[in-house]
Amino acid sequence: MSGFTALKDVRLLGVRRRPALGALACFILFAAAAAIYAAGGPAARHIAIVMVLNGIMVVSTQIFVGNTGILSFGHVGLAAVAAYITAILSTSPDIKSTGAVAHAPWGMAGVQLPVPLAILIAVVVTTLIAALIGLFMSRLNGIAAGIVTLAILMVVNSVLINWKAMTGGSEAFYGIQVKTTLPWALGAIFVTIVVARMFAASRGGLRTRAVREDEVAARSMGVSVNRTRYYSWVLSSVFVALGGALLAHLLGAISPSEFYESLMFVQVAMLVLGGMFSVTGALLGTVIVTVLSEVLRWLGDGPHIGSVKLPMIVGLSSMAYGAIVVIMMVWRTGGILADKEIDGAWDALLRLVRRKPAAGPAIDDAVATPADAATKEAPATSARSAGTGVAAGREPVLAQAGAAAQAAARKGGEPLLVVDEVSMVFAGLRAVDKASIQVYPGEILGLIGPNGAGKTTLLNMVSGLYTATSGTITFSGTRIENLPSHQIARLGVGRTFQNTHLFRELTVWENIEVAARVAQQYRPSVYRTADELLVQFGLEEVARRRAGTLPYGVQRQVEMARAVALGPDLLLLDEPAAGANEMESARMMETIRRVRDTEKCTILLIDHDLPFVLNLCERLYVLDAGRVIAEGDPQKIQDDPKVKEAYLGARTVAGRK
Repeated sequence: MSGFTALKDVRLLGVRRRPALGALACFILFAAAAAIYAAGGPAARHIAIVMVLNGIMVVSTQIFVGNTGILSFGHVGLAAVAAYITAILSTSPDIKSTGAVAHAPWGMAGVQLPVPLAILIAVVVTTLIAALIGLFMSRLNGIAAGIVTLAILMVVNSVLINWKAMTGGSEAFYGIQVKTTLPWALGAIFVTIVVARMFAASRGGLRTRAVREDEVAARSMGVSVNRTRYYSWVLSSVFVALGGALLAHLLGAISPSEFYESLMFVQVAMLVLGGMFSVTGALLGTVIVTVLSEVLRWLGDGPHIGSVKLPMIVGLSSMAYGAIVVIMMVWRTGGILADKEIDGAWDALLRLVRRKPAAGPAIDDAVATPADAATKEAPATSARSAGTGVAAGREPVLAQAGAAAQAAARKGGEPLLVVDEVSMVFAGLRAVDKASIQVYPGEILGLIGPNGAGKTTLLNMVSGLYTATSGTITFSGTRIENLPSHQIARLGVGRTFQNTHLFRELTVWENIEVAARVAQQYRPSVYRTADELLVQFGLEEVARRRAGTLPYGVQRQVEMARAVALGPDLLLLDEPAAGANEMESARMMETIRRVRDTEKCTILLIDHDLPFVLNLCERLYVLDAGRVIAEGDPQKIQDDPKVKEAYLGARTVAGRK
């Protein structure tokens, strides 16, 4: 496949999937289902409207749940807040004066606004409340965040019950104007679907999904984790509030129990069944559960089927919702559609039509980097062995490229990175002990040492994943030791990890696009598109593959391409050749050199493969027990007795002497 054809397919199949057209297709099918159901009479029409309103709230919840991966139970509580606000503002004072809210505070008993204005105010106020809650909740993840959302639901329910002067307490708030019609509901869900799809395809949505997949990697790519969660939470609250307000104007009477466990379980079942990572799945789950609920309600009433009278079963629908959640969590955690959208079916059809009969290259060949040509034309200058280069007494070819330039830079140039007397203490254990290093522009600098020497810890402090206990770190003239990792990445520090940290459920294109979008926003002078980087790293053939499905060596290439997409001035590589065979090590070595030369960036790397490091790096620092014990060119490091002692032990070194 040519690069042009591959990239054309990437544009078709990446996050630029025509979300607006997909949203329109979703709406048409969902509206058709609602219209067909509504044709069954007044009762069926009421159920169809309820289904549409549930669809609004489920898709709204999906905006948060699907993009962050945090299961929320609290959106129903936000819907309740909006329902009561619009009820209080739009109900006639004559009706309110005869009920429990006759003496409502702030003169609310005498207020009556037009229904559209009341709904608008309800949505705005509910969104402001959600925005305040989100300031705290966005700092949480996983089960902790899920528990907080459940607490939100419980608190809202308690307030509605106990604030009797405003809400009427546990009794029904009646007399609400019934204004919600099927066209109103369909108009609202159309807007909700379009916004949900557009958000998922936007820069903010892509970053939110990256955080869902791997927080650490997202931070290191310049993504603010808290901010992305916060935006999705607030956006979802807008439309769940709209759904709750419209539901109040459909029912005509509401009570706190209407917006509690029952509605919450129904909507969670809808989302989990259809697919919590997909807007199409959320709508599919809404239709299925609505139809299933009516069938189960009919069966639970003990109907006659022929001559047989079925027994009455109380709570059959609730049992079914629980069974749906359990079955899907065990059998298919992503739901029926997982993260698939309706427009993906069209893309799959186009791929099938365009597929050529000739077999493509094997996956390992397909992802060969641009350095492969050089690797094939000339023999590799490094090779792996069972032991390290020093321990085995091997004589690797030492890196000399750029040595003269490096010496000149050190005489007159300023270092790009200065780590000065940095220490890191974990619960009394000193992992790094007053380590100091300097990295100069344009060099490839190695950081080596035995296991547990503190190498990765030092890299984590430079990239902001750890905050140094003491000492200073200066990058390009800016103190960064107290900056969060996403801010350091935006300054121009990219990195890879010892164990690959890819966004596994995102495509290769999307992985690279996350970092490229950050560069576009914060480092526009070095911005390049994901498409260009796919070509540079030879990843066109796997651009639309999920990153987590790729072989290990290919994942390493993807991680390197993603780090380069930031346009970094300093690139930190944590064991880039770990787990690689001889050919892969040679490829990686050429890739690193090419990245340094083409990107004009500085590279600081860690690796335990000493031949790999000695062949590649122009200068080295050696760490042992958290301290710098040696610094110099590869030859000097290889001859240093302290280095030999660190790797082999004092007794062994003495014996060799």
